[in-house]
Amino acid sequence: MSRLRVFAFAVLGLLSFSGHSFAVESPPGVGVDEPFDPYSEEFIETTEIVPVYIWDGAYVGIHGGWARLHDTNRFNNSGSEYNGGTVGLYGGYNYTYENFLIGVEGEGAYWAFGERSRGNLALRSDYFVSAKARVGLTYGRFLAYVNGGAAVSTFRVSNPNFGPGTDSNTMFGYVGGAGVEIFVTQNLLVRLDYEQIVFPGRSFTIGTTRFKENIDSDTLRIGLTYKF
Repeated sequence: MSRLRVFAFAVLGLLSFSGHSFAVESPPGVGVDEPFDPYSEEFIETTEIVPVYIWDGAYVGIHGGWARLHDTNRFNNSGSEYNGGTVGLYGGYNYTYENFLIGVEGEGAYWAFGERSRGNLALRSDYFVSAKARVGLTYGRFLAYVNGGAAVSTFRVSNPNFGPGTDSNTMFGYVGGAGVEIFVTQNLLVRLDYEQIVFPGRSFTIGTTRFKENIDSDTLRIGLTYKF
């Protein structure tokens, strides 16, 4: 009988201790049969979603900036410079392997040149089109790249010293440049780039005078890109 009493008191003591333990571990308002994870709220509050910037895929954009043409011929060995603005559209496709990027890009732009040099030679060009390959390195939302390819434009010249009228030629050349690009949202990027186009000499004739023009250009642009 004494052993039964000892056992009964032991069971009652154990139950009393267990009840005290549940009361301590369970927060107010939470029943014993309701599971409670004391770390869940803290985990949710400290979890941060890190944005992922995807460089692979197609994109389109618009850019504008400053451009300068430089020409030389047998009448002006030091050359003449023509300054103007430029605005255009571009689009392409990127592929990345780890942080190495390769891609292709096409561009069509308007540039405003219609000046007359000190030698009375007027040179006019309204557009250029280019197709380029580009390679670069990415770091998160940043990209630094170089590019190169082919370009085409039409130039019209006149000089009243040589006679009336004008002459025009479509000239093919090569292009090279470099730039940086950065994501500002998941789909929008801003870029800054420099580009040079070299158009090897083509012959023009005004009146009875025939001469060859060598033309190159420098452009500095800022662009806004939409990444699909």
